Amino acid sequence: MISSSSKSIALSRRAVLGVGGVGLAAVVSACARTVHPPADVAESGSASASVSPSASPALPSANKSYQGKVTFDNFEKNGEYVPATAEQKAQNVPKPIMPEKVQELSIDGIYALIGYWISSFNYLALTGDIEPMKKTDLSIDYTKELEPMVKLYETGRGWIYDTSEPMSVYLLTDTPTQVEGDRILYYWRARSLVDANGKRHLTEGDNRDKSLVGAEDSQGQAMRIVVEYKEGAWFMSTQKDKDADKSSDSASPSAS
Repeated sequence: MISSSSKSIALSRRAVLGVGGVGLAAVVSACARTVHPPADVAESGSASASVSPSASPALPSANKSYQGKVTFDNFEKNGEYVPATAEQKAQNVPKPIMPEKVQELSIDGIYALIGYWISSFNYLALTGDIEPMKKTDLSIDYTKELEPMVKLYETGRGWIYDTSEPMSVYLLTDTPTQVEGDRILYYWRARSLVDANGKRHLTEGDNRDKSLVGAEDSQGQAMRIVVEYKEGAWFMSTQKDKDADKSSDSASPSAS
C-alpha cells in the first residue's frame, strides 16, 4: 500500500519530463519494455507459469510476503547528503552497493537485486551516473535508452529536484513466478510510480521547472521484472516480450 503522505502518482507512458524530448517516463517505459518476461511466460490471470520436469527446481518457500514497496538499505555514503533544489543539484547522493545477498539462490537474493536496481535507477536520476545500473547485467539497448539522463547531467543542462526517490517500485504478488525451462528464470509482477513532488530544472530555455508527472497519470506503469540466476548470482534478464504491452496488469497500489 502507498501512504497518502508520500504524494506519489502512478507513472504512465504519457508523463514526459520534457528535457529535449527526454522524459523520466520514457526511461521507465524502457524499463518496462526491456525488463520483463520472454514470450513463453504464461499470461494467465494468476500469472503462473507451469514448470516442466526438465525445468530448474523451484526456490525454497520464503514463508513471508514481499508484496508492496521495494526497499533497499545498502549504500556508500560520502559526506552529508544535500537534496537538490531548483538552484543546485543534489550533493553527496548515497551510492547503492550491490549486496552480497544477490549471490544467494533464494527469493531474498531476487529481492536484493530488485532493490539494488531501483536504487541505482534513482541514483542515476539524481546524479547522471549510470555505472551502478550496469552491474545488473542490462543490455546495451537498455543502457542506450538511459543515456539521455546521463547527458542531462554531463552537459550541465539540468537536474531533478524536490525528491530523493524519483521512482518507486511496488511488487504486486507475495513471491515471484518461475518461468518454464532449463534456465533458473523468474519474473515478478510490479508497478512503477514516480514521486509527484519531483521536478526537473533546466538551466536555459523556456519552462525551466516542470513536474515529473501529470495529474492524469493515475494508473501507473505495469512491469514484469525478470531475473536469472547465472554464474553464481542473480542478474536482470534482457529478453523481450513482444506481447508485454497487450498484457499490462490492471492491478495497482492504492492509497491508504
